[in-house]
Amino acid sequence: MIRNYFKIAIRSLVKHKTYSLTNILGLTVGLAACISIFLWVMDEVSFDRFHSKTDRIYKVMINDIYPDGRMETYEAPTVKLGEALRTNIPEIEKVTQTSWTEDMLVKYDDKKFNERGIYADPALFTMFSFPISAGNKTAPLSHINSISISEKLAQKLFDGEDPIGKTLKLNHASDFTIASVFKDIPGKSSLQFDFVISFERWKNENPWSNHWRSGATQAFVMLKERADFSSADGKVRKLIKSNCSDCNREAFLYPFSDLYLHGKFVNGKNTGGRISKVVLFGGIALIILVMACFNFTNLATARASTRNREIGVRKSIGANRLSIGLQFIGESILISFLSLLFAIFLVTLFLPQLNAITGKSLYIDYTNPVLVIGIAGIALLCGILAGIYPAFYLSSLKTSTILKGTVLSVKGGTGIRKLLIVTQFTVSIVLIIGSIVIFKQLEYILKKDLGFDKESIIVIPKREALSKNHSPFKNDLLQIPTVKNVAFVGSNLFQVPITTTDPVWPGKPANSSLVFKLLRCDEGFLPAMNIKLVTGRNFTNNNSDSSNYIINEKAMLAMGLNKQNVLGARLEMWNGKGEIIGVTNDFVNGNLHQATEPLILMYTTANGSNYYIKTIEGAKIDQTLSGIEAITKKYAPDDLFEYSFLDDSYNKEYEAESILGKLSLGFTLIAVVLCCLGLLGLATFAAEQRTKEIGIRKALGASVTGIVVLLSKDFVRLVLVAIILAIPTAYYIMNQWLQDFAFRINIGWMVFIAAAVAALVIASVTISFQAIKAAVANPVKSLRTE
Repeated sequence: MIRNYFKIAIRSLVKHKTYSLTNILGLTVGLAACISIFLWVMDEVSFDRFHSKTDRIYKVMINDIYPDGRMETYEAPTVKLGEALRTNIPEIEKVTQTSWTEDMLVKYDDKKFNERGIYADPALFTMFSFPISAGNKTAPLSHINSISISEKLAQKLFDGEDPIGKTLKLNHASDFTIASVFKDIPGKSSLQFDFVISFERWKNENPWSNHWRSGATQAFVMLKERADFSSADGKVRKLIKSNCSDCNREAFLYPFSDLYLHGKFVNGKNTGGRISKVVLFGGIALIILVMACFNFTNLATARASTRNREIGVRKSIGANRLSIGLQFIGESILISFLSLLFAIFLVTLFLPQLNAITGKSLYIDYTNPVLVIGIAGIALLCGILAGIYPAFYLSSLKTSTILKGTVLSVKGGTGIRKLLIVTQFTVSIVLIIGSIVIFKQLEYILKKDLGFDKESIIVIPKREALSKNHSPFKNDLLQIPTVKNVAFVGSNLFQVPITTTDPVWPGKPANSSLVFKLLRCDEGFLPAMNIKLVTGRNFTNNNSDSSNYIINEKAMLAMGLNKQNVLGARLEMWNGKGEIIGVTNDFVNGNLHQATEPLILMYTTANGSNYYIKTIEGAKIDQTLSGIEAITKKYAPDDLFEYSFLDDSYNKEYEAESILGKLSLGFTLIAVVLCCLGLLGLATFAAEQRTKEIGIRKALGASVTGIVVLLSKDFVRLVLVAIILAIPTAYYIMNQWLQDFAFRINIGWMVFIAAAVAALVIASVTISFQAIKAAVANPVKSLRTE
């Protein structure tokens, strides 16, 4: 019987080629989109889940509590907290403290590479699943001058030779002996590094971090088996206050494996994070899958009249309703799995582009049972869902009605199919509007006046040798004809990381919780960035301004000052007691998701991270870079020459928005294709139901245009309903999305008009295809056969 069903299904697919191709195309597109999203979702939810003890690993988080009760949550506890965790919390089995990842020059003989590394406690390798593959497995960091390197770095440096016991130099500092080699860190780890140095060394080199008010490390704990989390967390929350009575902060434990997806905190409470994107894309995958299934249903129902005699004959010779229903569900599953093969081919073909957009390394792992079963399950579910209604409907037809040739009608189904078309077009229009808004916001971001010039600026990372020769290095750079200005800057201008409530000025309220951003720079910063001074002067190129400060207008107002009394006002900060010598305009000092904040500029020529080199307009970059490299090599001959462009760094800040825009465009195209197929199915069904009516109208003189309008007007009404539903829905969704930006566009009516016109054009073209085909058909043939 199954073999017979299979033969009938194949013959039906071959006989009705247009129907079969349309169905397979729709399901292929839908399944390909679902599989792609499924791969991405699986990658996201598996981050940091590969550690064998992941259910017992927690990261130590900090809540800074301001006088007004507001909390700010971050991941940088003090060094002292790690020591207290080891001795005061009996529920804790292990504690690991690490520095944040740093890029360092790794040198062995004549080989040198810039690699990512961290300082960490030896327990890093036993707490996390970062197995040691060579060397000392029990003590991978056997002493303070030992180092553990990855297999990849070992291969780069030693090309297959045994690295254990060999000596490396890091940033031209003292020698480090290789004690162990660890397996390369998996891509699904939020902790990424190529070498590890003893954390004891970091503590010795950074004595400023050894007090309860600092925050510059990462700390992880592993609880004992069957330890009570609530008890351990409660004790951790009291640690800082019990050791520092005037510290307004508390530590707490948060599951490490949850942090990647649930890493956003507002006022001390977790409010989500990347999980929102997982839910969003998972929802889109479900919508696309449902749209593809219902398109199949529409097309199968529309084709019912071509199979009525087959069903009648089968019933007349004894076939029951169940067997007929199973036959049609089987055909649906067959089409679904045929579509799955094409979908896998499409996914494989386009995965490189998807990986380029998302920055991932997604692939179909056929050895992963979860992935294989998941994909097969999606195809099976799709086949059942798509075929169950046509099977129910076709198997319910009466034998006498079929064999008499009575025209089939689908009682109660028309409203459902129309609702489907409205739903599909509503979703598509929402996606069209969403894509337009995302791209307009991204365009606004990239073209926004930031209050400084980000173009034509070459960024050179600071090296120790350059800092020691700060003045001559800058002076030599300024001799390059195409170099206009050179600045030394403390941190990434688009994400100023240092914030504090420490500044003291006359009249500061005792309970002030004002937060200031701090940016270290030299006298070249303002002219290089073309930042305007509202009043006062710039820093000078000597130490006379080492304890003076420049602030922005927001900081001036926050301090209760004005242009008349700000200059010369006393200000005490980390550079000591000094005075305010200048006020800048409120240039953007962070990501455009946040508003411009009060900012204090502190003078430095050593404590920073980058040199900003401003070139003249129209400068030949290759020649300029050659000159910069030659001068850099003069003062830092043992360092690798690296550079970037500031405007590229700015664009990378909004990479997530760019990815979202590209993905939303792709989902929009997929939804539109499925909408067209669904509409084509309903139009085909309507034309077949009205074949006799169309024949009579044509025999009585109706024109092709009149017939096309007759068949199209009902569908156009459905699209208009979808537009009415989609506009307020899209406005609400995109307005909520824009709330995440302090600087954002206004959603104008032209966006909605453009989306509505696009939907109407798409629908009209799709309907016209079938309507014209029905309108130009020979009426004699339709009247004779109907």
